[in-house]
Amino acid sequence: MEKKYYVYIHKDKETGLVVYCGKGSNFRYRGQNSRREEHAVMMKEGRLEYIILNYFEDEKAAYDFEEEITAVYKKINQCELNISIGRKPCSETKMKLSKILKGQKRGIEARNNIKRNHTRSKSKEVLLYNKEGILLKKFRSAREAGIYATENGVCSFGWVSRSLKTGEQTKGTYDFPIKGYRFIYSSDKMN
Repeated sequence: MEKKYYVYIHKDKETGLVVYCGKGSNFRYRGQNSRREEHAVMMKEGRLEYIILNYFEDEKAAYDFEEEITAVYKKINQCELNISIGRKPCSETKMKLSKILKGQKRGIEARNNIKRNHTRSKSKEVLLYNKEGILLKKFRSAREAGIYATENGVCSFGWVSRSLKTGEQTKGTYDFPIKGYRFIYSSDKMN
């Protein structure tokens, strides 16, 4: 089996210190994409020596080795460009984030932005009617209607979609015995 993963380090040519440890494949050890600005500058200026420490067939084994090596270098104040140890944020990163975010609460605008971003921009408002034609609830999207319907015993996701497409009322099933609900887009007319 071909060994396609490796763990590498970047050493500062001037000081001899290891500034970064990573896991990669192909030419990642030389790639400048997805690097911190300081790291990319050092690479562009040719100030780093690239050393591949070990090759692996299994990606998990490579990640485990990377975590082990990075932790060792972090203990001796090296790997300063690593913001994580393997796939886990390192303690310095956690402390920096904690200081930045300490005591901050999301404002109304931020909460509204999060809500807005979690609803697809092209989604249409969906209305839920009972069999008597009484409006029961409004939803921002078909997805939201489907989640509500399954969680509240109205019908399955599939029936929400079917009702929206065909205009049919839901039929009772073993999991959802109550029938007669109808989902329509607010832009459509109720027949």
